[in-house]
Order: sequence, then C-alpha cells, then structure tokens
Amino acid sequence: MKCRKGKDETMKIAWVHKLLGKHSKKFYGILAGILTAAVAGSGVGYHVIAASGTADQTEEDTQIDETDGQEDGSFSGTGTTQVKTESQLPDFSVNAVTMTVEEVYVEAGSTVAEGDALFKIDDESMADAKAYYEDAISDAETALQSAQINFENGVLEAESELSSTKLAADTAQDTYDAAVSELSVKTSEAQEAYDEAVEEISDYQDAIDNGTYYTQVGINEKQAAVDTAQATLTEKQTQLSDAQSSSQVAKDAYAADMANMKTQIEAGASHTDLAALADQLAADYTAVQEAADALSQSQTEAESANSALQLANQTFQKAVEEYNTKVTEANEKIAELTDELEELSDACDEAERNEMTAQPALLQQYEEAVLEGKNADTEYEASLENLQSAVDEAQDTLDELKEQQSALLAIEDGVVCADRDGTLASVTYEAGDTLIKNTAFASYYDLDTILISVEVSQNNIAKLAVGDTVQVQISGSRMGAIDGTVYSIASEKTSGGSMSNVTYAVIVAVDNTDGTLTTGVQATVKFETQATGATEMEETKTAGKTETIGASETEEAGGKTE
Repeated sequence: MKCRKGKDETMKIAWVHKLLGKHSKKFYGILAGILTAAVAGSGVGYHVIAASGTADQTEEDTQIDETDGQEDGSFSGTGTTQVKTESQLPDFSVNAVTMTVEEVYVEAGSTVAEGDALFKIDDESMADAKAYYEDAISDAETALQSAQINFENGVLEAESELSSTKLAADTAQDTYDAAVSELSVKTSEAQEAYDEAVEEISDYQDAIDNGTYYTQVGINEKQAAVDTAQATLTEKQTQLSDAQSSSQVAKDAYAADMANMKTQIEAGASHTDLAALADQLAADYTAVQEAADALSQSQTEAESANSALQLANQTFQKAVEEYNTKVTEANEKIAELTDELEELSDACDEAERNEMTAQPALLQQYEEAVLEGKNADTEYEASLENLQSAVDEAQDTLDELKEQQSALLAIEDGVVCADRDGTLASVTYEAGDTLIKNTAFASYYDLDTILISVEVSQNNIAKLAVGDTVQVQISGSRMGAIDGTVYSIASEKTSGGSMSNVTYAVIVAVDNTDGTLTTGVQATVKFETQATGATEMEETKTAGKTETIGASETEEAGGKTE
C-alpha cells in the first residue's frame, strides 16, 4: 500500500496546546529543546523538554535537591515532568549503501496518520540498496549451504571422535600397562647389553691370561712333534754317517783285494791262490753291495726324517701365528667393547631415567583418557550444538536479510511512511541528508507516560534498581502522591568531581493514560529503600550499576533514551 503525503494542515497547534496543558504557551520553546532519539532497538525513547528557554529555568530543573539520611533509608529528589517519545526506526540497514533523502514532507509538530508520507529516498539509493540485499542474500544462502555441509561433515567427525575417545578410555589401562612394561623392558635390555659387554671383556682377558688360546692351537704338542722329528733326524743322520763309513770300508777292502789279485796274476800266482783271491773278491763285492744298500736306506730314512722335521716346524709356526692372531683379535675386541661400555652405560642410565620420568606422564595420559571418556558424550553434544549453532546463525542471518529486504521493498517509490497515528516530536532528516545507522526516521509524542529526571547522589544510587516503585508528588496536583517506576539509571555520573557531590541521572516513569498530567511541572520523587550497612551498600551498588540508562538496559525497560 502506498503511503499518503500529509496534508498542509498537519501542524495542529491547538491540539498540541491541549495535550501540553497550561504550558502550551511554551510549545515553540519546547520544540527547540527536543533531543532526537537515535538509539536502535525497541524504538522507544524520551526527550528532555526544557520548561522554558531561559538558562535560569534550566538550572533550576536540574539542581540537586535530595533529602537523605532518614531512618528508614528513604530519600527524595526533585525534577520536572517531561514528554516521553517513541521512535520510528528503520527495519533495514541504512548504512550498507549510501542512502540519500530526496524530499521531506513533514516537520516536527505535524500530526500524521499511519501511512502518511514522511520523506522520500532517492531512486539511485533505493536501487543500490536493493542490489546490496540481492548480493547479501545470495552470499548468506551460500554461507548457509556451507554451514549445512560443515554440519554434516562435522557430525561424522564428532561421531568418529566420540568413538575413538571412548575406545581410548576403554583401553587406557591396557595402554598404560603396556607402555610401562615397554619402558621396563627397554631398561632391562640396556642393562643386559652393558652386562654382556663387561662379561665379554672379562672372557677375552681370561683367555689371554689363562693361556686358553695357547692350548687351543696346541703349541705344546706341536713343539713336542718338532723335538721328536729333530731327534729322529739326528738318529737317521748318525745311521747315514755309519752306513757311509761301512760302504767306504767295503769299497776300500774290495779295491785292495782287486789290486792284490792283479799283482798275483802278474806274479804268476798259482791257480789255487788266485781262486782264493777270487772268492775273497766275490765276498768283498757282496759286502760292497750290502753296504751300498744300507747306505741308500739310511739316506732315504735321513731325508724322510728331515722332511718330517720341516713339516713339524711349519705346523709349529702356523700354531704360533694362529695363537698370536687370536691374542691380537682378543685385545682388539677388548678395546672395542671397552669403548662401547660408556655408550652402553649412558643408554642404561637413560633407559632408567625414562622409566622413572615417563611414568607420571603416562599416568596423566591414562587419567586424561579416562576423563575424556567420561566427558566424551558432553563434548560430542557440544560439538553438535556448535555445528547446529553455526547453521542456525547462518539461517538467522539469511532470515534477517530477507526480512530487511522485505522491509526495503515495502517502501514503494522510496517513500518512508508513518508507522502510527500521532504528533511528530521530531523529523530526523532534511532533503539532501544521508541516512545514518541507528538513527530514527522520526519520533512521536507519547503522552501516556510522563518522565521525570532526578539527580541521585552516589551514596544512594546503589540502593536503586530499574523497576522499583517510587512515590511522586506533582506540584500543584490535588491527587496527592502517585505511584511511579524507576525507568532507567545512568551508568555515568552527570555532575560533581568528588565523592561528596557526584550524582547520577535516574529517570522515573508515571502513567498518564488518563491525560491528567502535564509537562514542565516540578515534581518530587520519594525513593523508598531499606537502610543498609557500608559493606552491603557497596555490594548493592555493584549490582545496581548494571541497571542503567544505557542502550541495552533501557531496551529492557521498554524504551530508549538519549
């Protein structure tokens, strides 16, 4: 539905005069004192309206007039009745793109009906804003799809993590025992390696010192074989020498008899003498032959004995070499093992240290695994909750953007319309202005509620809380004291520089649905509290300071303030 442009007669001063009662003559001065609400959220706020344009009146309205120290803990303060206003805030982002006001159709004080035109945003700004929301919604849809995919993948990972965590918890004892056993085994192995090296060194040294290698190669037996071969050779050499002498004697006897026979033959010896000599020569020849055979046998035996001696000597030398090799190798092994002993000793010490120092860490891992197993379901649920939260946030972002887009598209031809019937307290923008974040389009008088601002000392501010019921006495009213409610409490001090004069603004709301109350009238507010000790008051003050006139607190109270 297109909104309607307001009529020329929207400024109905007489009607406003009636609402503002006897102070209607100050209407234009009041309008000059309006502070436009610019707080986003609930769209409710209040404006402080000066009772007059003079500095004296303003100072009087804001003076501190607090009565304190009563036995029941109550105290009072004075202020001036003020008009409450409600703000019309944009339902879409006005700072996503630059949005410029082209034309304004109303002004402060105009009476409008719901749907009347307030101002127009130029076409270029509207086009840019529409394009922004199309892109933003597309990005939000992509982000939502990504969050949904992450959710599905995250659920699988969370389930896997849950399973592995519980498995680790179930096997934590076995894992701990196995790790401790492994450390013990490594320590034992390191000690065994060290002990084996020490034992090997001792065995090698004992073998050298005890003549083990000497016995192994059989040097004594081989030396005895050499001695036996040497004795046999000496014997055979003696026998050879005797055989040579006997052979020479036989040869000499044969030669002598042969020469004698020649001499006898030449001398003409008788046949008988020659026959005897012949027999002698035959005997000599046999002796020579026997001596030759004996000599040949002795030579063979002597040569054999000599070969046996050489072989015995070779065997003996080989045994000596083998013995020296074994001793050398044993000494080398001793030196090698001795060098390794330091490393083996360090390894043994390290294994012992690891066994001692690692056990606390293993015990901690065991306890952590058991604890994680107990918390696995909670962690699983938290993971799912976080994943779902990401999806929900993405969905909320998308929904919010779509709602804002719908609100923007509802502004036909860029014309912003009044969202209610009422009298405008202020119109924020003029032609050519740029829309500002968290700033209301316009504000409306709400005479159903009257607000009173009272300055409360630092000593008493901690006794108050938003929502407290107070007693209000309107100057000149015949109704007597009426009920009011603490609407907001300022979080920042408004005056004073020392503990004795620091004050905070407290806004009190009074129901005015019957229209009997007017603005610009002095009112006294009585705060009913319980007397407290110093410590209790300090604690109460700490809690009470959270209920202030700031944006978030006033939203809870149902309105926004400036």
